[in-house]
Amino acid sequence: MANLHLLDNVRNTLTDLPEDERIKVSKHIHLLESGVMEKVVIKTLKGKIKELIVQQYRLIFFRKNEMTYVVDIFKKQSQKTPVRIIDRAEKIYNLL
Repeated sequence: MANLHLLDNVRNTLTDLPEDERIKVSKHIHLLESGVMEKVVIKTLKGKIKELIVQQYRLIFFRKNEMTYVVDIFKKQSQKTPVRIIDRAEKIYNLL
């Protein structure tokens, strides 16, 4: 089981989601934390930056020093993950 840290913006967004969607996303976060990778869809975006796919939601995360950091969450609106989101995740990764 990995240690998991959700950034405040992720916590706030989760709180604002409709209950049924929040439950689905939370279950996937728990699976990620538990290391049950065969039940989740993960896409590598760039280097260590990855994307957890939960229906139309995307959670941006990375692993560093035995810790999983979920640094962003957004509702997918196009085919490509916005570059600014990937760049922000890389900056956070490099600061840790």
